[in-house]
Amino acid sequence: MQAVRDIEVPVVPASREAVADYGLYIGTEVPQAGLGIPFYKGAVEEGHNFAFKCNGRCVIRSARIHRRQPEITWLERHMNMTQLFVGLGDQPFAMVLGKPTHQRGMDTPDLDDVRCFVLPPGSGVMIHEGTWHDFPLAVEGPVTVLTANSEEVVEALASMREPAEMAHGDVFKLDIRKRLGAQLRAVLF
Repeated sequence: MQAVRDIEVPVVPASREAVADYGLYIGTEVPQAGLGIPFYKGAVEEGHNFAFKCNGRCVIRSARIHRRQPEITWLERHMNMTQLFVGLGDQPFAMVLGKPTHQRGMDTPDLDDVRCFVLPPGSGVMIHEGTWHDFPLAVEGPVTVLTANSEEVVEALASMREPAEMAHGDVFKLDIRKRLGAQLRAVLF
């Protein structure tokens, strides 16, 4: 039996610079500001459309997230979508993210690139295509997260009878311990 490597994922405050290789940080600044809509000049700073992409119909939904153990079992990626997660309310949330590896010909995450980003209340991230990720984590109290997904991804995930690796729809989900012999931990509290 092969020994399992225990890896504590670095916890990093989210910022535009820190998240850039994983996705677009969305905070109080308006990324890509300067859209010329003339109706509320001086009162509204308009931003250009985000480069959100998905196969088929886009769906917006929310999820209420509660604290859980620090072990990260699953990482997944989507090759046809830039998924969006935005925290609502007054609680921070965290995202465990790994840089996309498909450009390097890899079909697993590079665990050296995995980070746990803590996002302040009211902020979010739109992850790049192929970014490895787990579902958001509550940092302190429960947090509601708004997500933008493809209908294809939501249906694929909801079709699972039990947690298991999967490769259907636009979901490629891996059990990190089983696939890479490692136990990831994101210690937030």
